[in-house]
Amino acid sequence: MVIINFENIIEEYSLYLISESGLSNNTISSYISDVRLFFAEKKKSFSEITTFDIIEFLATLYNLELAPASISRKRCSLLSFFGFLADKEYHCVVEFEKIPSIKLDYQVPDVLSINEMQLFLDNLPIDSYLQFRNKVIIELLYNTGIRVSELINLTTHSIFKEDQLLKVVGKGDKQRFLPLSPYMFNLLNEYIYSCRTQFKCKKNCDTLFLNKIGAKFSRMGMWKIIHQAVIEGGISIPVSPHTFRHNFATHLLEGGVNLKVIKELLGHSSIKTTQVYMNTDVNFMIENHRVYHRRN
Repeated sequence: MVIINFENIIEEYSLYLISESGLSNNTISSYISDVRLFFAEKKKSFSEITTFDIIEFLATLYNLELAPASISRKRCSLLSFFGFLADKEYHCVVEFEKIPSIKLDYQVPDVLSINEMQLFLDNLPIDSYLQFRNKVIIELLYNTGIRVSELINLTTHSIFKEDQLLKVVGKGDKQRFLPLSPYMFNLLNEYIYSCRTQFKCKKNCDTLFLNKIGAKFSRMGMWKIIHQAVIEGGISIPVSPHTFRHNFATHLLEGGVNLKVIKELLGHSSIKTTQVYMNTDVNFMIENHRVYHRRN
């Protein structure tokens, strides 16, 4: 049996997408990334992948509270890739008609109260350098509202010490600067100078958050860390990395921050995207109306 080189197939698939799919460059890049993530998790060759492997992979993403739209895209990515393998007559036994589609009904994530979030963050363990790293990651997600994809791409040069700002590269390579609270700034400094040095990484590596082997985190690796912290923290509602971003925006809104400011902090291109947080704030607004309106 001929052994198929993974990188050669990926390169062939990439050229196929560029020349024949009509997809945008960003979508093509996402498809390739999704396929790489899948095979990194499964650690199998193309010919060994079964229909159940894909169902199990999508179920794992669901259990990690990944957004339905993201799971749906990953399903499309794998459908496209294994369809490509079949067209090229590579051995493939995946039956996509047996893989359930992903419902895209949007549900606003549950939100922890400010006190609940404070209690959770304050009780994160810091008994080892790995635990301290995890605490800094989770604190930063809530302190800045950044996306996980943005967090894993941070470097040691992303922190502007004089102004206590964090430079973030978001979707479409758009840059924005986020303020760091004095507490968060000090926590990051302690991590960089006392904790990050414990990780064995390649020379001149400037990735800010390193995994156990001193390499850059994958999205899946970051999700697992947060998922484990939430379980150990005894939080009863479903919590994903995006939940911290959602709490960040909602708590700012409850505190009276202008929606346009929240839009800039989140890196949204349109205010319409940010307005989803208004939906979660209805109870807060009703309560305030009852308390403060003169005619109540």
